[in-house]
Amino acid sequence: MDSTKTTIPADPNSASFATELGNASLRSMRDFAMPPGARAPKTRLSGMLTLESPRFNGGFRIWADYYNRELSVGAMLHELPNISFQFSQQGSDLLPLAEGVQRSSHPYWELILQPGKVWSDPSDQGWSLASIPFSLQERAGNCTHNGVLTWRMNNEGGASQASYQFSSETCGYFQFDGWGTAPALFTAGTVEAKAQFRRLYEHRGNRLPVRPLDQLAEDYPGVDAKNLATADGIAKKDTTVLGMVVNGVHYRSDCFTRAGPYPYCDALAIPTYSVAKSLFAAVATLRMQHVYPQLSQQTISSLLPECDSEHWRGVTIENTLDMATGNYVSAVAGDDEASEEHENFIFADTHREKLTFACNYFQRQTTPATQFVYHTSDTYVLGAALQAFLNKHEPKADLYRSVLATSLWRKLELSPLLDDSKRTYDEASHSFTGYGLTVEADDLVRLADWLANHGGHIAGQAQLDKAMLSASLQRDPTDIGLTAGSEALRYNNGFWAFNAADSLGCPTPLWVPFMSGVSGITVAMFPNGVIYYYISDGYVFRWQSGREAAHQITPLCDSAPAL
Repeated sequence: MDSTKTTIPADPNSASFATELGNASLRSMRDFAMPPGARAPKTRLSGMLTLESPRFNGGFRIWADYYNRELSVGAMLHELPNISFQFSQQGSDLLPLAEGVQRSSHPYWELILQPGKVWSDPSDQGWSLASIPFSLQERAGNCTHNGVLTWRMNNEGGASQASYQFSSETCGYFQFDGWGTAPALFTAGTVEAKAQFRRLYEHRGNRLPVRPLDQLAEDYPGVDAKNLATADGIAKKDTTVLGMVVNGVHYRSDCFTRAGPYPYCDALAIPTYSVAKSLFAAVATLRMQHVYPQLSQQTISSLLPECDSEHWRGVTIENTLDMATGNYVSAVAGDDEASEEHENFIFADTHREKLTFACNYFQRQTTPATQFVYHTSDTYVLGAALQAFLNKHEPKADLYRSVLATSLWRKLELSPLLDDSKRTYDEASHSFTGYGLTVEADDLVRLADWLANHGGHIAGQAQLDKAMLSASLQRDPTDIGLTAGSEALRYNNGFWAFNAADSLGCPTPLWVPFMSGVSGITVAMFPNGVIYYYISDGYVFRWQSGREAAHQITPLCDSAPAL
């Protein structure tokens, strides 16, 4: 970057917006949005923005703290990671070059910056106002807290105080409002970003068309759009966003916050939690099985020296993807996953800690492939085994980047949020596999649509193993997976399925595949092609309202899609 550095002038904010955020209350999220009719700056702005010691110095109000982070993390919880990023502008679009989840030296927070807006303010004598989506994500987990960052600048390198506010999250166990200001240093200079802007516009061009969720009832009379999710006991205060995809149109709600609708709903960073068991672990396995047909029956003990013990012998890649290793403490649904020991595994920082636990804690109780017991740690073992198998054939390949990000996601024009997975903080830098992906809502529904309605094809070419994908979506009666907690639930190849027959009055079984995330996330893929999803954090996993809406659009009882 060619740059010219100038001294920061006094805050030019005629509206004193930054200092107002020091008050003990939230601002409306609409205050962070580009106003209707605002114009792009007359001169192009680009360079480096650095915030000096950013922290929640305006206010910090905790709504939920199940793990007592306020005590265990301490004062650092109120401090943000170091923030310094290059950006470039094209028209009113402002693009941070550091997109996706940014690792940091902060003991708790990582950082996400998304494309935002910049516009001129005629009343401020040549100064422009910038605003970008700005999120914090917990370092070892997937909790994501969404906010907005704004500042004023001019093309001479002047910058005002930067202001930021967080008033929503997808996180059941830690919820807060936080806001503040920090001195900003703007180093103006040329930033080459042609490729990044080209990718941004190609991604936007491939997003599904969006209509307000309420319009679903107008386009498909009889659908009760207003009661989607809420009729199932999912409170609005716990909801991040929800929607349906019908005939290629994405009907979507607002992105809710405690300060009004989020101004950048298209770009909202959404954690997937265990949806990654489908989108990462399962899709990677199906992709590798397509390339290496011998993969699924490889044993874990033959691939991982750390798991070369009696209780892992005979356990295959497919058994592990099915959560059917035969290794567990309790077969009661959720007991093992919720244990203190397993939660310590989730929040461990290093690959060695995670793999040592995952390989050794649960001992053999029954024959592999006969009993479903849900363990995120088993999916971690699967990821390590897939990486080991891949490196036998491609020594320098990375499981996530090579098998998914480059080979599939980029070809589907998904957002840069999916360029990488969360990883351990050590030399191994191992991807979490069973959790740790971050998406936009459009990414999520397009991936569900690609799997359920397009057979995992790209440009007419199969990308995934057809037999395993068919079984994953309950379209192969000879491979239905295992009962998973109740007779109405199954789990197969990293995907859940629910028998919706009784709830819809169907005379024969109607298995609906779906993806699920721990805080209260469901992505259901109906056999009539409809996709229904909600992102929430109230730990409610009911979606009868979505089933009824999909059934109203096209009756489901006789639906029987085939790959």
